Amino acid sequence: MYSFIIVDDEPLIRQGLLKKITAVDERLDFLGEADNGEDALEMIGALDPQIIFTDMRMPVMDGKSLLRRLQSDYPDKKIIVISGHSDFEYMQEAISARAVHYLLKPFNREEIRAAIAKAVTTLESEQSAKAAAQHITWEAEQLSVLGDLQALLHYIIGNYPTDKPPLFRSAPVREITANCRMVLLALYNPDEFLVQEPMIAKSHLLFLPHPQSRKLAFTLRLCDAGLSLADTLEVAGQDARSYIAEAGPQICIGMSSVKSVLTELPQAREEATAALNCRAVADQGQLYEYRPGSYPATGDMWGGQRDLLFFIESGNSGKVSELVQNYFDFYRGQPAANVQQLKENCRLIIAEVKALLSAYFLVENGQQPSSSLEAVLNISFDAEEIRTYFDTVLTSAAELLKEQSVYTSPSIIDNVKLYIDKNIGSSISLEHLSNLFFISPSYLSHLFKEKTGDNLIDYVNRLRMERAKRLLREGDEKIYKIAKTLGYDNAKYFFRLFKKLTGYTPEEYRKLDKV
Repeated sequence: MYSFIIVDDEPLIRQGLLKKITAVDERLDFLGEADNGEDALEMIGALDPQIIFTDMRMPVMDGKSLLRRLQSDYPDKKIIVISGHSDFEYMQEAISARAVHYLLKPFNREEIRAAIAKAVTTLESEQSAKAAAQHITWEAEQLSVLGDLQALLHYIIGNYPTDKPPLFRSAPVREITANCRMVLLALYNPDEFLVQEPMIAKSHLLFLPHPQSRKLAFTLRLCDAGLSLADTLEVAGQDARSYIAEAGPQICIGMSSVKSVLTELPQAREEATAALNCRAVADQGQLYEYRPGSYPATGDMWGGQRDLLFFIESGNSGKVSELVQNYFDFYRGQPAANVQQLKENCRLIIAEVKALLSAYFLVENGQQPSSSLEAVLNISFDAEEIRTYFDTVLTSAAELLKEQSVYTSPSIIDNVKLYIDKNIGSSISLEHLSNLFFISPSYLSHLFKEKTGDNLIDYVNRLRMERAKRLLREGDEKIYKIAKTLGYDNAKYFFRLFKKLTGYTPEEYRKLDKV
């Protein structure tokens, strides 16, 4: 049995974490919980737990201060840091305190299982080392190598300042990274990598799995400094092609340009991932070499965004899921569409969803339920993985808005009028409205006339003219821009319609109001 405590200022978080821990590993014995760092230190002194699960943001003594005390007073404790923020300072503190794992909220059972397994494995390794003193030196060297590789990995992915590369302590890492040319390969495997620890794979190759994704890893190919740039790229390319042949056609690899110093490795990571982003959405098993400016987004734009936002706002999660699938099917069917374009359009949709949510919910510190999507996009290069997460985010948003009862009036015409009011600047047609509200165009036309006394198009035009009059009165925006804002691409048509419904041209009305 291995003992543990939980440190978090939220009772519900502590309760939920305890439930997850006890469900995934029966070897752990729960000793107690604390809601701040000071109480945690008292508990550690009294109960001597082996594993500590701690949050970072807490009152009295926060996680950063607690980690520093643990590092100085209890260096043998196995720390699993849990945080809702992917913050560089928190990550750096966790690395400095030699935390065995860093979990970002929300996390699932598999992630907590992996963290526990890592802590238990570390404890078992240390116990074995104590029992076999002859291995202490060897194990210390291995930990030093692992620490160097972890530091190198976190430097590459941007968790250290780029002008402060890590200083290596272990002789093996110092030797193989000295005076060499380097090429970074970003490896993406939809089936996940079996090895999830940094390692020296060969005398000239470092394997560095990404800490937030089991599907993404980096290999740093090291070559003699006397080798030419072209030959260095050829050697790295041969390694990449061999890896694809051995691991399977589902592997795709992005390759950076040649680097000569450690401070260029963060840029190498950007290049390698940019190369991966240029692959076509449906491609698999290919090697992509970084070339500046060669990753333009191409192909047609998906046309269902307005409908998707409507069904999110109306709380129809089933329809949202259907449209998300349609969205990804659309890009899979676009031969010229690349992963970068898919991601950019995902970001545009999420920005609109965030704006939608902010209209209904007061969100503290600007955080949104979908704030972790950007992290997913940065480490995902497979359409299906992105689709799964995207679907989760958007259906969750729909469920949130379902509680707001936005389009749940018993009168379908009231719901239609609400939609028109919210989307007055977009194209509105009888056919489109009938599709959104699951009613035939002829019946909707008849019902709208019966309930309002207006034809639908007359109602829309009159509402737009009222908005136009207000915009003309309140500002100096050019009239053609006002027309476009209200959904009229043809400014001349807007002029004629305004004159017909008000008796004035837009210019005359604006001057009339200022007399």
